[in-house]
Amino acid sequence: MSPHPPQSSSHSPSAPSPFRCVVFSVAGQALALPVEAVRRFLPLPRLDRLPTAPQPVEGVFRYHGEVVPVLRLGVLLDLASGKSAGGAAGGGQAELYAPLILITWQGRPTALLVDQVHGDVAVEADERLASDPSLSFNGCAAGAFPDRLTGRAGTVTLLAPDRLLNEAEGRLLDAFRAAEDRRLARWGGAA
Repeated sequence: MSPHPPQSSSHSPSAPSPFRCVVFSVAGQALALPVEAVRRFLPLPRLDRLPTAPQPVEGVFRYHGEVVPVLRLGVLLDLASGKSAGGAAGGGQAELYAPLILITWQGRPTALLVDQVHGDVAVEADERLASDPSLSFNGCAAGAFPDRLTGRAGTVTLLAPDRLLNEAEGRLLDAFRAAEDRRLARWGGAA
């Protein structure tokens, strides 16, 4: 006997539930992440900036005892040449009120510096547009959907958080994070 109750044949499979995304702007571009990829939003803390940091790393801060690198998403995605409302994520100096989106990348916290967070939106399956992964770096553009949150015409590009960095960049970021951990340990763990 099956442990599952029999299903009535009169039911048709229900439509898939809407896909929830957090919409934000970087260098004038509307972007989104799946809501489950976002751990939290943080105000920009005081960052330690190190001369050995790769260009996309704005700096680091400590969050719950872990070193968190802050990535300038505009530099990472090569959007720096576009118009940036806040200037921070697009490649300029981080503004005092620039928001961070805290995500988990490779099991460790990583923060994305963005210009503005617009909110979250439910995207119906029939609204989601496929993207050609070969047209984005490392296939990080997972799709798109109509922009009805930022007040601009066009579409919002949905990013795959696990594809934001390629394997080599991930190794460099891990090495940078480890070096920062060692540096802080020499100073007695002060943050």
